[in-house]
Amino acid sequence: MANLISRNNDLMGMRDDFFDNFFNGFMGNDNFQVDIKEKDNNYEVTADLPGFDKSDLNVTYDDGVLTIEANRNDITEDKDEEGNFLRRERSSRSYRRQFMLKGVDDENIDASFKDGVLDLNLPKTSDEVEEKKKIDIK
Repeated sequence: MANLISRNNDLMGMRDDFFDNFFNGFMGNDNFQVDIKEKDNNYEVTADLPGFDKSDLNVTYDDGVLTIEANRNDITEDKDEEGNFLRRERSSRSYRRQFMLKGVDDENIDASFKDGVLDLNLPKTSDEVEEKKKIDIK
């Protein structure tokens, strides 16, 4: 009879998946899609942020680090004719991603947001030449 139930059953895995999925949805996570293309003179960054408005976004570039943040709070209310709540729900979403992009001319960064897609153009500085230093191993 002991051989009828696998010792490596998936009950523990199912439990872990349930809690991981629950807390990812409940607490928020860092998962939004970002594409970064490096070209000769610039970086092109595209971030998919469906359901967000331009006012929900905060984009910064500081000390070689590009940060994209998106925060949104929603309230849904259903009231009867007398103004009493039948249902009131609140939800919040928060995302944050950071990327190391050195040598950017931060005075000329261009950003646009349309149909849930954030497009950034980060021009490279012309005076920065990336030199590699060979380290001798003794």
